[in-house]
Amino acid sequence: MNSITRFRSVALFLLTVLVPGVEGGRLLAKDSLVVNAAPGFTGGASAGRKITLASLKGKPVVLVMAPSPKDRAFHAQMSEFRGLYERMASQGMLFFAAFTSEGGRIPSNIPFILVDDPVSVASSYDISKGFAIAVIGRDGNLDCLSTKPLPGQRVLDLSLNNADVQLQLRR
Repeated sequence: MNSITRFRSVALFLLTVLVPGVEGGRLLAKDSLVVNAAPGFTGGASAGRKITLASLKGKPVVLVMAPSPKDRAFHAQMSEFRGLYERMASQGMLFFAAFTSEGGRIPSNIPFILVDDPVSVASSYDISKGFAIAVIGRDGNLDCLSTKPLPGQRVLDLSLNNADVQLQLRR
């Protein structure tokens, strides 16, 4: 065995053992797509259910964080969703809300699932105060995190064109 072959064998062994998502010297596509995994959370306790982000793999998720449903940025985001909700729902998109200061009625026809511990969820997304929206892909990847309201079409495009969907189209 010459020195180049030995070097390749050692490198392949180290790559396989030390790097997660590598099997037999090949980078596993499924694991490599989730480059920025979304922090987990649970919701639905107010409705007597326990829904975890991990249990929603395969569905796009939108998480909206705001101090309260009366927040100006929250209202602006709801306006952006107004005309596109049916298309978003047809994609299986689920909507979560995390209100960090006060709860209340959400002025929208979109069925939101309330996050169980909104302050810690906002903290896990590095949002200490104010508004934020997170778009989480079908693969659990945090596709977008913004502290400003996003255009509704942008949110829809993110769910339609994420890495998991692109991989399915290439097959």
